Amino acid sequence: MLRTISRVVPILLLIGAITAGVVLFQSGHLTPDLAARNWFGPATGAQPSAVEAQASIPTYFGSLEVTKSRAVTPGVGGEVMEVYVEVGDLVEEGQELFKLDPTQLDWAVQRAEIALELARIALLEIDEQSSEGELAVAQANLELAKSNLDKLATGGVTEDEFAATRASASAAWARYNELLAGPTEARLQQLRAHLERAELSVAEAQRAYNEVAWRGDVGKTPQAANLQRVTIDLNVAQASYNEATQPARASEVQAALAAAHRAQHALNELEEGISEVDLAVGRARVAAAEATVLRIMELTTSQKSAELRVSQALLNLEESQQRLDRAIVRAPLTGVVLSLNADEGQVIGASSPAAEIGDPSALELVVGIPQDQVLTMSVGDPVRITRFGSDDISILSTISKISPISLPGKGNSTFPVTIRLPEDGTAQLNPGIFVSATFE
Repeated sequence: MLRTISRVVPILLLIGAITAGVVLFQSGHLTPDLAARNWFGPATGAQPSAVEAQASIPTYFGSLEVTKSRAVTPGVGGEVMEVYVEVGDLVEEGQELFKLDPTQLDWAVQRAEIALELARIALLEIDEQSSEGELAVAQANLELAKSNLDKLATGGVTEDEFAATRASASAAWARYNELLAGPTEARLQQLRAHLERAELSVAEAQRAYNEVAWRGDVGKTPQAANLQRVTIDLNVAQASYNEATQPARASEVQAALAAAHRAQHALNELEEGISEVDLAVGRARVAAAEATVLRIMELTTSQKSAELRVSQALLNLEESQQRLDRAIVRAPLTGVVLSLNADEGQVIGASSPAAEIGDPSALELVVGIPQDQVLTMSVGDPVRITRFGSDDISILSTISKISPISLPGKGNSTFPVTIRLPEDGTAQLNPGIFVSATFE
């Protein structure tokens, strides 16, 4: 019995060794020459046949992945109303992907338009009450009142002082006569020029609007927003022109007349002499002139604030319009839809990754190569990529990266090897396609 076992065991060991050599030979991980040397003794020196050489070329399989992709975030939050694409669709840059409910955004645009109109009305009202010319006149009157008071206190005036007082009275009467006569022709020409420019802007904006008037969402286009803005500017220019061509208000005429009388009275007092009453009146005039300057300065400050409010309201309107435009989410680049996380009725956030668009011309394949074979490879080595099941669809690529870190696993370590496909000639090799990689 022991003698029989001693004869059978060597035979079984020889059969096992031959079987292992055949398996390694067929798997492509051991060349025929190595198989002969490892299992059947030293090589005889004979060259391998073409079939044996082809069998020794390692081939691996995997799916193509894109190397360039871009996440799509709406920029505004809301409920998804319509979805126009599916995963795998090819899209052009700017193509609509899905649409959010624009109701709240529409309301925000309307509120911004109302706020802008109110700010412009407030600015016009302040413009009617103050101007740089009125502030200059008030400051001049204050200086004159102080000078007159100082001279009254010293008991005498000079010829230059009389001349200055006469000039002030003349200026006050000139202001009064100007209000009665109305604006000058130069001022009217300036206002007409502003009005004509505004009319031209409206005409140009109307032409641009007419070109997109056929669209169902024409009210949400930049052309519609621009037409609305220039129309408001036209209304403001028209109101300014109408205001200038209207007769002066009675309050303004009365105020100018009062100022002229005060200046004339100051001149008369200088001519008549100085008294205690004159000193009291001089002090009162200084106080009144100071109050006038302070009031006009406050109005000037309010005017600047009103101008800032108009600018802020205009920015708010533009921002609201831009947010409304983002309700239609578009593709940021030409490519293929890799993922889509937007369904009708779903509420998504402004920064939610709603989709991902990949560049179908930038593809790569990552395969795990055993250590014994990866040591024979280098970056730049040629690799033949073939579409699985279609041997006539293939392209020659190269190794672009060999990772120095192996993948976790048992037995022989494997290392990720990245094969980058050329951008030209990949029309029939799309992301997700199962391919084979033959290392040539």
